[in-house]
Amino acid sequence: MFDFDALLADYTAKENPKVHGVICKCVDKNGNEIYNKIAGYNSLAADATPLHESAVLKLASATKLITSIALLQCVEKGLITLDSPLTEILPEFADVQILTDVSGSDFTFEPNKTAITARHLLAHTSGLGYPFTNQLLGRRAQARKHLKPSLRVTEKYSYPLVFEPGRGWLYGCSLDWAGVVVSRLHDGMSLEEYMIENIWKNVGVSAPFPRFNISTHPEYNARIMHGAVQTSDGRLEPCDSWAFDNPEDQEGGSGLSSTAKDFLAVLADLISEAPTLLKPETISEMFTPQLVPGSASAQMLLELRPAWATVAGPVADDAVNHGLGGILCTGPVPEIGQPANVLAWGGATNIAWWLSRDWVLRVFCDAAGSVWESGGDGAG
Repeated sequence: MFDFDALLADYTAKENPKVHGVICKCVDKNGNEIYNKIAGYNSLAADATPLHESAVLKLASATKLITSIALLQCVEKGLITLDSPLTEILPEFADVQILTDVSGSDFTFEPNKTAITARHLLAHTSGLGYPFTNQLLGRRAQARKHLKPSLRVTEKYSYPLVFEPGRGWLYGCSLDWAGVVVSRLHDGMSLEEYMIENIWKNVGVSAPFPRFNISTHPEYNARIMHGAVQTSDGRLEPCDSWAFDNPEDQEGGSGLSSTAKDFLAVLADLISEAPTLLKPETISEMFTPQLVPGSASAQMLLELRPAWATVAGPVADDAVNHGLGGILCTGPVPEIGQPANVLAWGGATNIAWWLSRDWVLRVFCDAAGSVWESGGDGAG
């Protein structure tokens, strides 16, 4: 019989680790613990201490789920609808154009005729990307590398579109802009404060709450799970930069840090029989495929399989879609024992989460705030 605990112990051995720390948690629809295992250490240092429940993890793109919930709450409050234009709230996109070519420092654009909606932001069909997920945006970033980048979300992510909203799929900064929408709909309340009052407190989390900008909170240093990068020959090297932490703004796409327990409380609520964060019908919409099979959007999702393969596994092309908040495996993945209708995503700090309403399980796994993927622009 396969011994997963033994595998974790072997992989996190201090002498020659494949990952230096792992946190795995799984609960049922009633919040009952199914599995809880913490293995390894909080860093690669010789004096590293054993990893602990209270470890603070950089969520990276796992932040997107929390921001998605915040935006869906705005829909439930009647502040916006899923399909109404967001131009009044995001005037930055009133005249946004579609980038069609980059030649040296010359950019070619065409007009955009479709307003961005909340559904577009949640499903990554807005036309917004990242420089590391789209060649045109990557070439644009290279041509503009001499410019001093701003860390304000509205300037850092002031990218052109690369397709008309609703006509494609691209992993990018949509949820960073969703965070801006949430803040502006609440009279400029910070995204962090909104999440504390409307998400974390609602699921029973108490202070210290998950935070943005943890580099400005020295009290977190004692509990941070330090990062590592894997070299080309498979070795691990320490990586203690403050990646995924913007000291000047709160990025709804990648900026949160949290304990595994606090994040799991959100997952547990989403498919409980009496959710507090969202209405059951809203959660059902999260699990509804947003891309038309055979469409350009569905094809672009498949072309970016490396962005989501880690959490989705070897799912068949016709059994994967995108919901409102994550990749949606509409069919089973028997190779890894995964049922159909699983919503999932993660972050570049090797964090992954899965939700199954049918199996009434929610799983959170951090196989190391441990091994960070290098590259990108600080989001992932």
